Amino acid sequence: MAPDASGSQWSIAAFDPGRYQEIPVMELLRAGSRGWIGIDRRLVQAILDRGAAGMADALAFSRESRRGHRIYIDPLLVDLFHYSPQPEAIEYLLDLIESDPEQVDDSLIQALLPLGQSAVDGLLKLYEELGEEQGSDVAFLLAGLRIRDSRVLSVLKERLEYDAADGAFCLGLYGDPAARPALEKMLAEIPEPTPDAKPEDARSETELRREISHAIEALEAPESQYTAEPFDILKEYPAVELPAFDLLTEEERTELLASPEAAVRAEAAYSFFNREVTPKVRSALLAMARTDSDPAARGRAWASLADTAEDKAIRAEMIAVLADTGRPVEERGGAAVGLYGFADEAGAQKGIEALYQEGGKARAKALEAMWRSLWKGYAKFFAPHLDDKDAAILHQALRGAGYFRLTSQADKIAKYLEEDDFREDALFAYALALPGETTRGRARGILRKIDSITPLDEDEERLVKFAIDERLRLHGLEPVFENEEEASEQPEAAEAARAAEPPGRNDPCPCGSGKKYKKCHGK
Repeated sequence: MAPDASGSQWSIAAFDPGRYQEIPVMELLRAGSRGWIGIDRRLVQAILDRGAAGMADALAFSRESRRGHRIYIDPLLVDLFHYSPQPEAIEYLLDLIESDPEQVDDSLIQALLPLGQSAVDGLLKLYEELGEEQGSDVAFLLAGLRIRDSRVLSVLKERLEYDAADGAFCLGLYGDPAARPALEKMLAEIPEPTPDAKPEDARSETELRREISHAIEALEAPESQYTAEPFDILKEYPAVELPAFDLLTEEERTELLASPEAAVRAEAAYSFFNREVTPKVRSALLAMARTDSDPAARGRAWASLADTAEDKAIRAEMIAVLADTGRPVEERGGAAVGLYGFADEAGAQKGIEALYQEGGKARAKALEAMWRSLWKGYAKFFAPHLDDKDAAILHQALRGAGYFRLTSQADKIAKYLEEDDFREDALFAYALALPGETTRGRARGILRKIDSITPLDEDEERLVKFAIDERLRLHGLEPVFENEEEASEQPEAAEAARAAEPPGRNDPCPCGSGKKYKKCHGK
């Protein structure tokens, strides 16, 4: 293949973890930065196994342009330089501090401290460039090195004048007895609280006196140099991390359908779920569904052929897979999900309900196919599982209770709002099933009510807004939050006098995309 922006001539399919040892470290890091491979222990170990040569490549990569990067890979480089300190990496590490001097990560500090004397000049220069307001973490680093240098002592004493508490802490950490006069002078300038002092002033002065006194006491401790603690870099990373499929192009994801790793093939296939696929992708998915050696990968491929289930021959093949009890649950479950657009047809319905009766993983997949179908005949299956002990089944039960607007189950759904493992599904379901009228005028009220019940962070608020928009779409109404910024620039449209009937799965989607509802917002 032709070289990309970084000069690489390696294709995405070449990055099999089983071959990492024969792939140059520079190429592995480039692949990680593009999202082609996961940042996991396999990658880290492959770099460590190269010893000094691997670290030299990591240094060279750190100096490359970030053009074409999709993944912020600097934390990996910082950890590598922490594990194996590299004086040549000082400029790179200081550049990272300079890019965000008020949010210096602990890992960056831990990578610089072992560099000792070689880091002092660069840190002093950076402190001068940043100034006192932004230089707190740099001053902390200079103090933490504990290297006796009149320039460092001067900076820390200036810090004491600028911010007494921070400066005292740094001087105590630095441990140079020469700092005693400056600390004692500052302590003498802080008055003892008087009886008529405001409580907040008295607390502030008392705490500052305590901080400075502690710093003076620290100067009495035996002088010591910084000693690095052992760093187990592998513990910082998951054993296996898959590529960042949501950042990859269609061509890249298609190529990964042939990955040597079954898990990668499976997720590559699922990245096409509920998307219009080209003939090339459709052909690759169909071949994978029919012949892949891994049942989970076959199941993912069948699920992602949902849009092509309109083809009667393919639909018949999927129904046959679903009905074949000799096939693994993963494969039959994938076929069930792939048939969600036709789940009310006799053959598919029979297979999905039979899958449900099997329980366990099979039931979870059947429930997923049911709620995705939006067919009212399946609404009865969800309430009985809102107390299910099987987490996979409960996740699907929550989704179904939301999409079928089981308002009578709202209190049961609310029980899971404070359970981390189910909170996301519960928030989504609760926004859909909360009793009350569904109108555009009530949308913000629903959001406020949920936020008052369980405070939402930014991501959760976004999720609830999407769920409320889904609720509106299911009633044939335009969403409120989807294009919030554009809507704020235009006169508010008149509220519909009454809610329309929910669209059928084969009706045009009310969002205006031109697609059928089942292929758009009927997910």
